[in-house]
Amino acid sequence: MTKKRRLAVISDFHMDSNHFSKEEIDIFLSLLKDLKITDLHFAGDISNDFHGISEPLFKQIELLTELSVTYNLGNHDMVGLSEEEISVSNFQVKTFASTAFVSFHGWYDYSFMTGKIDIKKIIAFKNSFYFDRKIHRQFDDIKITNLELQKLEKLLTELSANPKIDRIIVSTHFVPHQQFIINTRYEKFARFNAYLGSQHFHETFKKFPKISDVVFGHLHQRRLPLTIDKVLYHAHPLGYPYEWQMINHFLEEYPQYQISESWHLRKRYNAIRKSSDWLKFRKAHLREEFLSALTIFDLDD
Repeated sequence: MTKKRRLAVISDFHMDSNHFSKEEIDIFLSLLKDLKITDLHFAGDISNDFHGISEPLFKQIELLTELSVTYNLGNHDMVGLSEEEISVSNFQVKTFASTAFVSFHGWYDYSFMTGKIDIKKIIAFKNSFYFDRKIHRQFDDIKITNLELQKLEKLLTELSANPKIDRIIVSTHFVPHQQFIINTRYEKFARFNAYLGSQHFHETFKKFPKISDVVFGHLHQRRLPLTIDKVLYHAHPLGYPYEWQMINHFLEEYPQYQISESWHLRKRYNAIRKSSDWLKFRKAHLREEFLSALTIFDLDD
C-alpha cells in the first residue's frame, strides 16, 4: 500500500505583524494535526525578521510536531539578508513519488503596470515609500526578475525531462499573472501593481505541461482557484487581521461596531481591535481563518 503525504501551503503568515501568541500558534498546529498534514510549506512573508523570528518558528514547529517544514522567501523575509542568504533557499525541489514540489522566491519587473511606464517614478516611489526600500538586493528589479526566470526555466526543463516526474507543483511568493493584480482606476493604488510580480512567470509556466498547480501570495486577496492555460492557480494568503474574512462575520454578529467608512479596512479594524468582543471572536474563529488560507495537496510518498 502506497504511503500518503498531505502537503499544506500557506503564504503571508506575518508572524510578528499579526502578533500571534503561543496559544494561537497552538491553534494553527492543532488544525494541521486534525487535517493530517505531514508537510508544511510557507510561501513567503513569514515575518519581518527571518533569523530572529521565522527560523525559531520553524524549529518550534518541528520540535512540537512531526511536520516537515519548508519555505520560500517573500519580500518581508528578505529584510536584513544578504543576496547570498536570499539565494540559499531559492529554487528548492521536494519530491513526493512522481510529483516534484518546486519552490522559489520570485520578484517583480513592473510588467503589471498599464499605460505609459515611467521607470524613474516607479523606482523613486519604491525608494521613498514602499516597504522594499528596506531590502538591499545585488541588482535592479528587472535584472533580478530576469535571473529568476532563467533559473526557473532551467530547473523546469530538467524536471520535465525526468521520466520519473509526472507532475510539478510550484510555490512562489510574487504574483505570476495579471489576472490577479489590483484592478482600480485610482493611480495611488494602481502603482503598487509595479511591485506585485511579473507576467513572464506565467509565460514560463505554460511552456511546461507537467505543471499542474501554482501557489502564490504577496497580494493579500484570497481568490477562488483559477485555471489559466491549463495551470491551476491558488491564491489564499493569510494576510493581516484587518483583511481577514472573519471581520465581516464579526460585524454581522456585532453591528454596533460598524463605522460609516466601512470600505476603509484599517479604520474598520481599528474600531474593533481592542474590544473584548473582538478578542473573544478572534480566538473562537482563528482556526477557520487559518483553514481558509491553506492550500492542500494529497500526494504519494
